[in-house]
Amino acid sequence: MSDDRNEKTPKTSAKKPARFFWICSGLLTAIMIVFSLVFRFEVFNASPHIIFAMFMGVVLTIGLAVGLMALAFHSDDSGIDDQ
Repeated sequence: MSDDRNEKTPKTSAKKPARFFWICSGLLTAIMIVFSLVFRFEVFNASPHIIFAMFMGVVLTIGLAVGLMALAFHSDDSGIDDQ
């Protein structure tokens, strides 16, 4: 049921999700930096350790979400699910 023109090698199908991952990660990081510079975390009234822990939690959660979405795109583009 698959056409030759729609078949993609794993190498070419991995470029699009990787680009999606880096673009989303860069945009979200930029938004977080702007947010932290504008508000300077004064509303939290917390120590630097708590601020660092919150920042790392947000970064890792966003990274996991973007990575899983990139893998979903890669799985769809590679055509392995259709086999």
